[in-house]
Amino acid sequence: MKNSPIIHGDYLEKIKNYNDETFDLIIADPPYNLDKDFGEYNEKTRKDEWLEWTKNWIKESERVLKKDGNIFIYGIHKNICWVQSYLFEVGLDYRRQIIWKYENGFAGYNKRNLSAFYEPLLWFSKGKNYTYHTIREPYKSKERIKNKIVKNGKVWIPNPEGRMAGDIWEFPTLAGKRFASEKVDHPTQKPLSITKRIINHFSNVNDLVLIPFAGSGTECVICKQLNRNFLAFELNQKYIEIANERLQNI
Repeated sequence: MKNSPIIHGDYLEKIKNYNDETFDLIIADPPYNLDKDFGEYNEKTRKDEWLEWTKNWIKESERVLKKDGNIFIYGIHKNICWVQSYLFEVGLDYRRQIIWKYENGFAGYNKRNLSAFYEPLLWFSKGKNYTYHTIREPYKSKERIKNKIVKNGKVWIPNPEGRMAGDIWEFPTLAGKRFASEKVDHPTQKPLSITKRIINHFSNVNDLVLIPFAGSGTECVICKQLNRNFLAFELNQKYIEIANERLQNI
């Protein structure tokens, strides 16, 4: 783990070799059961087993998460309820369901359904003394920080760093020419921007981050940039090569 490797293999099998309460933060971006083809893993072949598989990898993740560690899991609206129920079942503490609102539009179009403008992101902890560094976002109006506000007889001065962030996070998807330099050959690549927020505000320098499904290596890249150690797993050797190339270019 000292050299922050990306291990080729199945997370559920490999993680059994690691001790209880090893990792400070877990960021999981698992297959959503949407019939996508990830090369070594095709969701179509495991639909009937997806719930059992999800329950099992969450159970192992809880085991290796340190006391007071955080876990974040990406999901999709129609399946996130099951993921959440399994997190409760293994005894983790609910912190928030974050709504990742797509800054640059929506994903997909269907004449017989509503378009998707967001993805849910679950945040649970293993204990009450979890790591959290305050997140602030710019005020919508720059004029706001120039004025004092009196409320209930008390003077409130806007923080120059912005307002306290809530549970709706607005970040772009990697669509369009704007993100051509960041996009790689992976069907569900997450942006560096949202990943940086998670790692920066829910872990500390030199913490050990577990990435069960490395994919294109976005979490690995941010860990290296922010001086976190990490351990990642990935089934597809092609994606490991992509991730390693991104790490080498930092």
